[in-house]
Amino acid sequence: MKSIILISFLITSTLSAQLSTFSERELYQIGKVWGLMKYYHPAVSQGKIDWDGVLLESFRSGSKEGVDGIVKNWMTTADQQKFDETARKDNDCDSITLRNFDASWIEKLKNISPESKKRLSDLINQPSNVGSFYSNLPENDIYFSSKNEKVYDTFSVEVKMLDLFRIWNAIAYFYPYKYLLDHQWDDILKKYIPLFKKINNEKDYESAVMQLAAELQDTHTSIEKTYQYDVVGKLSSPFTFQMVDDAVLITGSKDEAKMKKANLKMGDLITKINGKSILKNIKEKSKYFAFSNRSVELREAYSYLFSGDEEIFIVEGLHNNGEKFRTTVERTKRIFDQEWDKDGIPDLHLVYQGKTYNYLTYNEKESRLNPSFPIDDKVYFEFASLKGSEIPALMEQYKNTKGMVFDLRGYNDNASLLKVFDYLLAHPVVYGIKTQPNFSQPGRFCFVDNIVNKEYKFAGKDNPDPYKGQVVVLINEHTQSAEEMWAMVFKKVPHVIFVGSQTAGADGNKTFIKLTDGHKIIFSGLGIYYPDGGETQGIGIKPDVVVRPTVESIRNKEDLLLLKALELIDQKK
Repeated sequence: MKSIILISFLITSTLSAQLSTFSERELYQIGKVWGLMKYYHPAVSQGKIDWDGVLLESFRSGSKEGVDGIVKNWMTTADQQKFDETARKDNDCDSITLRNFDASWIEKLKNISPESKKRLSDLINQPSNVGSFYSNLPENDIYFSSKNEKVYDTFSVEVKMLDLFRIWNAIAYFYPYKYLLDHQWDDILKKYIPLFKKINNEKDYESAVMQLAAELQDTHTSIEKTYQYDVVGKLSSPFTFQMVDDAVLITGSKDEAKMKKANLKMGDLITKINGKSILKNIKEKSKYFAFSNRSVELREAYSYLFSGDEEIFIVEGLHNNGEKFRTTVERTKRIFDQEWDKDGIPDLHLVYQGKTYNYLTYNEKESRLNPSFPIDDKVYFEFASLKGSEIPALMEQYKNTKGMVFDLRGYNDNASLLKVFDYLLAHPVVYGIKTQPNFSQPGRFCFVDNIVNKEYKFAGKDNPDPYKGQVVVLINEHTQSAEEMWAMVFKKVPHVIFVGSQTAGADGNKTFIKLTDGHKIIFSGLGIYYPDGGETQGIGIKPDVVVRPTVESIRNKEDLLLLKALELIDQKK
């Protein structure tokens, strides 16, 4: 057994030593050329060659032949392989955008012969017979897919460097929002080559992948299965909480005994963790998590703020009665999938004109929240539980109300809900457009004049008697993806008012990059825009009237957003 371990160690050490013969600049050039040929060379892009194997063999051979020699060998190997004559897949583009596309880097390559540069330029600027083995399976139509990527049982620095090149190139050619990033994607490759080169174990790798994925600045980004337990800790707090005013408010208990031992109760406000402010704790760990804007950075703090492998942590803050505290807390096993904080709407009630309403009523028979709740001459719709089939009856029932409130703090991606706008709009409208990858010319994206499909291009219909009351829409940091699309449609309703706070800023379908260990990085695969091309990615939907929960409203479980919505309706004559 010892001899097997020794041999494995010697092989890994030898491979690592050979990889170390490449400079960071050489690895940068190799990574970019490898990706270009992967997606553009006919034989490679059609999956006729084990392109991972070609890269790994170059790593094993070392850098003695130089980058130009490696590129020429790759070209020779690829050119010798037969490929199929293929038709271009242009996906009914209305137009092509090049804002994610830039081939000027080829001419800037150092120590690469003019002959090699010309060949690379011809591949990308005069594409023909480009396959989609690594990018788009026939059944996926418009969506990026890396289903055919290989998985490796062995751990080595070379395989993990391959992973970096796989991830970086998939984003370079197929991430619709690359042009919106705060940094140049080229700089990210340069930044992470030394980090991946130093990987010694699985935890190093998981940490590097989490940081790399976070560079996408995309709230859709996640890793399946999650690495966060290994990287930021398998244990967390014995309580649930919400972020409010740059502090943490305890909202519930996961372990009553540990809460009691620490003398903590629901409603206590935590201002420091282990002697550091909440914001400083967030700054230290947020590098592992992707977020499109500040509102989501704070929202996602729930995933890691109290995480750790140490069994205790120290908190300071204020009890509900205003008394200061400093106490030691025992961590507990994570169970956040059972907590509302990850899903949106908590168990709130409404205090309105001296009355208390439990407007979130549960239908046991249908296992869902009831989709509507009348409040005097107004009606509240819990949009996440609404079904397309019940819209005609509901809109008929409430057509004479003074106002309608639509709550987009949950999630519902059923396209049939567009029927709502048949009753709110006087005429059909185009509510958005999208970009999708052009798989015949990777890096270029097609503009298409709908978001869902041609059948759902328009919202609304010709209606001589649309709803005349005031429409108010509730949004916050949990309003994400499909809910942001619904918000875009509601923007078309005359005189609509949005109440709440900035949404998540992540729109477009979720797609994935398969990693060398079989896990996946999720990211937004389509670009979603207003009809004029305006973005929601990162920006999200901004409210007309900003309302956020306060310490007191959370302690009392009062919904300030719904209260403001009803008050705005009451102000209308």
